[in-house]
Amino acid sequence: MKKILLSALSCVFLLNSLTTFGWGPTGHDVVAAIAENHLTDKTKAKLNELLDGRSIVYYSSWMDNIQNSPYWENGYNQTKTWHYANVDKGETYQTMKKNEKGDVVVALTTLTDQLQNNYENLTDSMRSDYVKMIVHMVGDMHCPMHAGRLSDLGGNRTKVRWFGRNTNLHSVWDSKIVESARSWSYSEWRDQLDRNVCPEFAQNLTVGSFEEWFCETVEGAASIYNYVETLGEENPNLSYQFVFDFSPLLENRLLVGGYRLAYVLNSIFDPEGVQCNE
Repeated sequence: MKKILLSALSCVFLLNSLTTFGWGPTGHDVVAAIAENHLTDKTKAKLNELLDGRSIVYYSSWMDNIQNSPYWENGYNQTKTWHYANVDKGETYQTMKKNEKGDVVVALTTLTDQLQNNYENLTDSMRSDYVKMIVHMVGDMHCPMHAGRLSDLGGNRTKVRWFGRNTNLHSVWDSKIVESARSWSYSEWRDQLDRNVCPEFAQNLTVGSFEEWFCETVEGAASIYNYVETLGEENPNLSYQFVFDFSPLLENRLLVGGYRLAYVLNSIFDPEGVQCNE
């Protein structure tokens, strides 16, 4: 059954030659850890069963890690484009020509639909793998450069220096800004970000579709490109000022991603519990 479904999905999601990771391990762990704070008891129990007692934090980077495992050559190489959706300057997600190989919005829509409406026809391993992918992709869709331009491969071709060292804009947002903003573990990030959050604000975060959520990320990416271009330098050096200016966006994306991941998982495994909280 797994091979049949993956084969069907591969008609939409094919292999892309570009390796593109989302948040680094810390970023993904933060999103998953915040989500864990807001899972219902029923959802926690179901995830505990599907993940053999391990947490969603444990598997938050699984979708990146499988690229170096036997999983990759046994059908999951087709998931390579499920981490992002490119949007060029002057375009929107809606107007941008869609990648025929798939993107993060379509993949999340497809897998959540499978778990919500085709659960009984999935094998246990498929259910488990789809959960791991959803955990990762919700994190990815809130990482600004995962809405980066196709023209520079999501920031991979935009050369910058980070505290004097050569890198690219995509790498800065995958992990470098997280590591430079705070010397915190993922649990410290969770504890500091997910505190005294207004209930009304938290509830409003879950309104909308994957596509609408992703459009926020597109706006964040545009602000980053504009900042770098305004510097008017080739290979500009980004350091303390960049960290200061973009820490609010970084913290927002991690916190919002965590709340939305909890909402997605609760909607799949405890829809009645979600309705009671709305």
